[in-house]
Amino acid sequence: MNHFATIITVHPEIQDGAPVFSGTRVRIETFYDFLRIGVSVNEFLDEFPSITRDQAMEVYELINHHYTPDQIGALAMGTSSNIQTKEHRLVAAA
Repeated sequence: MNHFATIITVHPEIQDGAPVFSGTRVRIETFYDFLRIGVSVNEFLDEFPSITRDQAMEVYELINHHYTPDQIGALAMGTSSNIQTKEHRLVAAA
């Protein structure tokens, strides 16, 4: 099983197919937006207690490596062998 699929779910019947934290309906994009406006991971977890710290930290690392929410969804689905980040580096998907 794809490692990212254990922390991120992409399913057409959940949030219109947007990547979400597994076991929740919370979009990865929501986490991305919270971080972008300066909300800490701890504050985010306080707002969304159904998300585990491990899930949040895994996604946080991907965001720090300049992955977009869509690219994170592609990793979870295992649909891309190479993903180009905002820094224009090619990174092999796990």
